[in-house]
Amino acid sequence: MHSNSQSHPSQIFSFCPKCGHKGFIYDGVKAFNCMDCKFCFFINASTAVAVIVQLPDNRIILTKRKFDPRAGTFDLPGGFVDTMESAEDAVRREIFEELGIEVVTLEFLSSYPNEYVYRNISYFTCDLAFICPVQDISKMKAADDVAEAMLVHPSNIDFATISFPSIVSILKTYLKKKNFS
Repeated sequence: MHSNSQSHPSQIFSFCPKCGHKGFIYDGVKAFNCMDCKFCFFINASTAVAVIVQLPDNRIILTKRKFDPRAGTFDLPGGFVDTMESAEDAVRREIFEELGIEVVTLEFLSSYPNEYVYRNISYFTCDLAFICPVQDISKMKAADDVAEAMLVHPSNIDFATISFPSIVSILKTYLKKKNFS
C-alpha cells in the first residue's frame, strides 16, 4: 500500500491526537510524529483470522459478506482478533458468532498481509489462516456479519468472487496443500 492512496492514514490524519497540533507528520514508512509535543503514533498491522472450515467430504464453508467493505463478495469466516485475545480463541469465537459452529481442532495454515479499507481509511492486517475440520454442521446458521454461508468443494471456487487478495492467497495455499489445484 502506497502512502499516496486516498485511504492511507497519511492522507487522512493531519492533527496530533494528543495535543491537536497541525504538525503531525508521517515518516513515509510506519509512524506519525508530532512536531510540537513529540507524540509518536505507529501504523501497525492488526491481527485477523480467516478459517477454512473443512467437512469430511472435503467441502469448505464460504461466507457472503453482509456489510462493507466488499459486501456481497465471498469470504472465509473469521474476523479481527480482540485485544488480549489469542488467535486460536478468536477462531473459536468468530466461527461460533458467524456460523453457530463449535470448532475443536485448529491447524495453522499460513499468513498474508491485507489492506482493509473501512469508511475510507486503510487498516492494515496480518490475516492468520487456520484449517478447522468439523463433523457436524447441522446447527450452522449465518449470523453476525455473514449474509449467507455456502458449502463448496475447493476445486470449484470462483476466485473472481472472493473478497480480498489475502483470502485468495489463503485459499490457493489450501488448494496446493490438499492437492486440489
